[in-house]
Amino acid sequence: MNDDRAIDFVLNGEQYRLSRGEVLSAAARGGPEPIRTHWVAIGEQRWPPRQIFERAVGVSRTEFISHYAIRQLRRLGFTTSPLPHEPEAPSEPEPAAEAPAPKSDLGSAVKSFIDLHEFFAEENLSSRVVRLESLLEGADIETVGARVAAEGMTDDLVRGALLVRQHAGRVNDLIHAAMIVRALPKILEPGERITQRPSLAAGNDPSRKFDLETDRRVAEFKAGEWKGRDAMRKRGLVADMVGLVLGRGRRRAELYVLGDLPISFLRKSNSTMEWALGRSSPNLRRAYEDHFGSAALTVSQFTAGPAKEVVLRDLTEIIG
Repeated sequence: MNDDRAIDFVLNGEQYRLSRGEVLSAAARGGPEPIRTHWVAIGEQRWPPRQIFERAVGVSRTEFISHYAIRQLRRLGFTTSPLPHEPEAPSEPEPAAEAPAPKSDLGSAVKSFIDLHEFFAEENLSSRVVRLESLLEGADIETVGARVAAEGMTDDLVRGALLVRQHAGRVNDLIHAAMIVRALPKILEPGERITQRPSLAAGNDPSRKFDLETDRRVAEFKAGEWKGRDAMRKRGLVADMVGLVLGRGRRRAELYVLGDLPISFLRKSNSTMEWALGRSSPNLRRAYEDHFGSAALTVSQFTAGPAKEVVLRDLTEIIG
């Protein structure tokens, strides 16, 4: 199976990308812990899903449950133990296709979303939660409702939050697709033709090397908004830049990002390429070593050297 096969997922509000090769690399860095209940088969060994998912993604296992890790690992083609209510036989990998989302009443959905937006706009959530905790201390069945009645925790708020969470996992895909679609009329040149079906969803299909391929250019679009905890985004950005350098041929290479922080990172970072590509697929790391040699180069040195022909563009200057 293709080790470059990759998935995108949202965990605790953060967008991540994980490839099958990264999971295999994580497994090669040490053995599995004892199996308790659930497992995932990697090679000839069975691993606790939370252990291997933590190691591959770089997120503490306290941030997710085994069921979540299993579902993502299945999407990468790994066989796992059954989840509750499934047959006892080892399960087959889940297909990547998604079932259509259930329809909801538009009016109710809009009202629920407005309620949720107003709730967040009124006050910092952390402050509100601290106050709620204090109000609830010592409450009983007779007083609990009255103590929190003025705090806005209504049924409509819960429905709004559930509705947003239902679709939140696809918001990043929507942003990625919409930004490319809106940018194309402003970046394509007269006579330029898109030669390959664009990869509009976040994360490339292995059969499509770039988000955009024309007869004149190849391009990647990174629509993530950097917030400070951006290690995964930094690594993904560098991996895309390396891919552009390796695969552009005689065409121009362009890397579109959101805001100036990603561009500043590429031009100024002293992080090594070894670190930046540490979670990339083995195929990409081998290709880097074959073409550029030492991974001791810093990101800024690579940007100014082998990647100097890659044009860095801020999407906010193109689509506002």
